[in-house]
Amino acid sequence: MSATSSFSPKNVLLVLPEAFDCAGGIQMFCRALCLAAGRWAKANDASVNALVLNDDNPPDARYVNGGFASYATAGKNKTKFIGKYLRQIVSTRYDWIIFGHVSLAPLLLVSKYFNTSVKTAVAAYGIEVWHPLSNFQQKALHRANLILAISDHTKAEVIRHTGVSPNKVRIFPCTLDPNWSLDPYAAISQSSPPIMLSVARLTKDDRYKGIDNVIRSLPSVLLEAGPVQYRIVGEGDDVPRLRALASELGVSSYVEFIGGVSDAELRNEYQRCSIFVMPSNKEGFGIVFLEAMAYGKPTVGGAFGGTPSVVKNGETGLLVDPASVSEITSSITRLLSDDALRERYGRAGHRRLLDQFTFEKFEQNLGDVFSSSIDQS
Repeated sequence: MSATSSFSPKNVLLVLPEAFDCAGGIQMFCRALCLAAGRWAKANDASVNALVLNDDNPPDARYVNGGFASYATAGKNKTKFIGKYLRQIVSTRYDWIIFGHVSLAPLLLVSKYFNTSVKTAVAAYGIEVWHPLSNFQQKALHRANLILAISDHTKAEVIRHTGVSPNKVRIFPCTLDPNWSLDPYAAISQSSPPIMLSVARLTKDDRYKGIDNVIRSLPSVLLEAGPVQYRIVGEGDDVPRLRALASELGVSSYVEFIGGVSDAELRNEYQRCSIFVMPSNKEGFGIVFLEAMAYGKPTVGGAFGGTPSVVKNGETGLLVDPASVSEITSSITRLLSDDALRERYGRAGHRRLLDQFTFEKFEQNLGDVFSSSIDQS
């Protein structure tokens, strides 16, 4: 694969897993992709269509506007989804098709059959590409023109498990939602006692987020740093286990499960907190760290996966072994006991956000994808 002369596509298709029916890292990535693609299309006299597998509700108009010609959903009906996809690629000669998840990548093999000149890209997010893939997924990634990996770790894992050329894999980081405030000093005065915040899905499948080990750290944190409040935003089928764990450890009065919240309430939680904590060991990227950085908050994250691409250890926050309760404890107490350190890390995190992860950077990266002419794989 090599870049040649400038290329100006006129028809772009986004094939996405989901974007608006639930909130999560992949969904937020897909929303940003919609907004950036629509704005790019409007500015370049082009047209973008989207086809979404799992969504059922209409899209949020804040993200789907600009140069969009259509936005079709399939409500988790795979037969309906494939039928709509086939009609799209037969009726329109697309210049670019971007697949928002590796599970959808095999569909690009069909697009190449109908249009040999179409260029294709596949987004590689996190744990779904950190292991051997199916034969069809492997074949699709080898046929794709680009693989858009959201972190250095994901890029390395894709190459390791598929054997694709490193030149085919482009780092394409996530972004902060453009509707978020970027003023870290609009924060509400922090309360006493200090507040630790985690924002995560609380399902049995998401135990890798490390919330249980943060709870396990609390008895020692309370002894070393004094009273704290640990607020956990999120919901799921693992909440009863986490509540029971807090009760067993005698820290229930210091832990509050907030549940699901509105966007405004979530921003308020970030504004109020003293530190953000999520020692995940399988994070593809960690958009929640960007949200904390938007409000100048220092972070504690896992030293594995994609988190180190976001949180710089000893610079914007602290990275720990997610399995080590003692490391989590020492990092939390270090931050809570040092006002100057929290301030320094918070400011550095905000600067890093502005330098690396704004929506304008995301738009620029997508524009670079669309404007480069890439030899067929």
